[in-house]
Amino acid sequence: MRRIFRGLVLIGALGALGGSGCADNDSSMFVRAVLKLESGECVAKPDPSSTFFSAGVVDLAFRDSYSASLLVGNQLVRRGSKELVRTETSRIVMRGAEVRLLNDQQQLLREFTVPVSGFIDPGTGDEPGYGVTSALLIPSGLALSAGTRIVADVRIFGDTLGGEEITSDSLSFPITVCDGCLISYPSDADDPAQPGYQCIAGGDNASTDAPCRMGQDEAVDCRLCGNLSICVSPP
Repeated sequence: MRRIFRGLVLIGALGALGGSGCADNDSSMFVRAVLKLESGECVAKPDPSSTFFSAGVVDLAFRDSYSASLLVGNQLVRRGSKELVRTETSRIVMRGAEVRLLNDQQQLLREFTVPVSGFIDPGTGDEPGYGVTSALLIPSGLALSAGTRIVADVRIFGDTLGGEEITSDSLSFPITVCDGCLISYPSDADDPAQPGYQCIAGGDNASTDAPCRMGQDEAVDCRLCGNLSICVSPP
């Protein structure tokens, strides 16, 4: 049977995620990395040479949840054949993610399943095929506190076009929690007419490259968040 965690917390509408069961095959499908979204387009590409994060940061000044773009590999052997008029059954449709959240002492904080979507073609020769899916790793309302670190252990499951259920290996991804640590205060954003540092909201010099996920992993120019007091003046 596919491993479903006890005490399952269902985030969102999963639809029909049940099934008759499957055998885990960690070598056939695997989660390789958490990808950095390309600025501007905010798109994660299914390319193993893309930039990835070795760890994450969530800033409570902006958000209390964490979503990840996961690079997932498919090492199933191709079955399709034009000569034999045989369709390809080794393509994988991703359906969900199983997530376990642990603290630094490896104590379980939460476990849940979330729906995902995505498609992975089989590889060619010795090289796997890759696909990308987005998964919620930290749900909102977990009562996070700044200065702590959470390790998200995530598996992806889905089905091949041949009707076989399949579950990946797990990726352990550490996420640091902070409050205001991602806000940057550029020198040219300081209002010279005000005492101390006072960030000028907006303006022609504001960064045009706003983070794809505000308050997650990447710095936020203080001119982009002038509605927050912490962005106006450093604590």
